[in-house]
Amino acid sequence: MIIFVYNRVYKSYGPVINSSKRKRCGGSFMSVTTYAILGFAMMLILTAVLVSGKFTPSIPMIVIPIIFAVIMHPTFADLSDWVTSGLKGQVSNAAMFTFAIIFFGVMMDAGVFDKIVGKMMLGAKTVTAVCVLTVLATIVGHSDGSGATTFLIVIPPFLMIYKRLKMRPIVLMCLVSITAGVMNCLPWGGPCGRLAAGFNISATDILVAELPGLVIGLICCFAIALYYARQEKKRGAGLEAGADTADLFSEADKTEEEKALLRPQLFWFNVALIVIVIIAMFASGLPTFLCFMVAAAIALIVNYPGTKIQNERLKSYAPTVLTMVSVLFASGVFTGVLNNSPMKDSMVEVVSGILEGSATAHINTVMGFLWGPLSAIGLNHEACAYTIVPMLQSIAADHITPVQAAASYLMTFVPQVFVNPGTAAMYIGLGLAGIDFKDHWKFTFKWVMLICTLCFAGSILVGTIPF
Repeated sequence: MIIFVYNRVYKSYGPVINSSKRKRCGGSFMSVTTYAILGFAMMLILTAVLVSGKFTPSIPMIVIPIIFAVIMHPTFADLSDWVTSGLKGQVSNAAMFTFAIIFFGVMMDAGVFDKIVGKMMLGAKTVTAVCVLTVLATIVGHSDGSGATTFLIVIPPFLMIYKRLKMRPIVLMCLVSITAGVMNCLPWGGPCGRLAAGFNISATDILVAELPGLVIGLICCFAIALYYARQEKKRGAGLEAGADTADLFSEADKTEEEKALLRPQLFWFNVALIVIVIIAMFASGLPTFLCFMVAAAIALIVNYPGTKIQNERLKSYAPTVLTMVSVLFASGVFTGVLNNSPMKDSMVEVVSGILEGSATAHINTVMGFLWGPLSAIGLNHEACAYTIVPMLQSIAADHITPVQAAASYLMTFVPQVFVNPGTAAMYIGLGLAGIDFKDHWKFTFKWVMLICTLCFAGSILVGTIPF
């Protein structure tokens, strides 16, 4: 394998790259191949370190990109521009997460979710029903194509159900992640929109071509939900003998401090506020972070008037906010170095060159089964959508249409987006569920790879994607 890669990259493309395709970074020049190798190595090492669980995520996300940046010998100005650009991309996410935690924290303290979840439990008295409802709620929650809002809407109320039924929160995170990943194929989502722009075709046409894969993916999500329902019941999850679901969320098991925070008289006001926030996020066009900033301010003023109690509530939410915001900004360092240095463009050039030289009538089929693993190790989606996938289709234009090429890529690339260490929205879900990335990756990765494979294989079998 090593000899093959050497022959393909260095013997076939090395002379051209090393002689005429050299890029400048600061005061030094490196070949395109060298920058590409640095990029892939950085992504692989970061993924391996995060999965090992030996460091809190923010540390390797800062240290590893800086080490690789130093290897490229950038000027201080270049390095500053890369990192600053990456951090700017996370400011809105950090603001959204901060005020979403405050808003949902107030709602939970006031007892809103106790009543809502109690009502939900009347129709979901079994572990199986809860797992199936998790998938259904995620499908509805991801109707706007935003992973961040999906986690914010689904995780808090269902986490309470899972804990009361003695179900593992990691199962909740897994089911939400795989379902949101499959639903990320929607035409109004970012991935589909970028592909439509890259090919200059309709996003709706892509949806039609990938529809069998989307259906297969959702069927897989429900099947996995049923599997984990059975596993959780074997672990002892469920209602205790003689327990009434109506009593699970009563005030009896709350401390005096928790009871003092309850605001039953404001229940309908708080429910209306939640509904307004959700509608504003989906329909108003306002930034999500602004919706939560306003909502959090109103929630604090109405539920807990007074400087003293407001400061107490903010201090109680601070640990969660600090942990997750630090991860978001650290991920900005990683994405800033990767996307703004010569690495990303060089990776695209090298991969494109290798694939172009390996073109066959079945190149789309081969890549269809590889997009999932390549995405998992951090292959940049924007680069694929705008360059690699259109290039592959042009090579095999006699065998596959642009719509089919886009659908092939989309149904196998995006289902695993919420186990990808570079996905900022995933860390919002992890923070809400109280799950470490390494545990989530080990628990969920096998399922998203299975879904990617089955979606593509099923589409080939029904004939929507040619073999």
